[in-house]
Amino acid sequence: MDVYMVILRLIHFFGGTFWVGAGILMIWFISPTVRALGKDGQTFMKGFVTQSKFTQAMPVASMSTTISGLLLYYSVSDHFNSDWITSAGGVVLTVGSVAGIAATLHGIMHTGPTTSRLAALGKQIDAQGGPPSESQLAELRTLQAKNAHAGQISLALMIVAVIGMAAARYM
Repeated sequence: MDVYMVILRLIHFFGGTFWVGAGILMIWFISPTVRALGKDGQTFMKGFVTQSKFTQAMPVASMSTTISGLLLYYSVSDHFNSDWITSAGGVVLTVGSVAGIAATLHGIMHTGPTTSRLAALGKQIDAQGGPPSESQLAELRTLQAKNAHAGQISLALMIVAVIGMAAARYM
């Protein structure tokens, strides 16, 4: 038994399960409910982002899944052997891998910074002790829309990655 591969697969599986599952939960269920609840939803979301470890857990899950996936890919592909990569299973796994890497990079470049800016703006609004100004409200709405769009893109990429990894074995 290759303990190294077992450990990598476990990290990849559990990290990816959390990452994709949390993405689905957030984009398909929590975010629409937050929008539907208006001010109460905003209060929940503020508490969720500031009081839970979600914003720390997602990047950890993303990075552990991506790094373990790259190491697994390196091994499974016989060290990036072009004959393996161009096989049917290799192509499908490569597409899934590229989608997973793209989801990670998209999160690093878009979702993470937008979420951080939303949190900072929320703290700024709280610190002033009154309702947000019109410019703060406008920025809040812009950031929320940007974050929702970024989340949808990341989730779509993650779903392509899951499909590629699930299907590659059977090609």
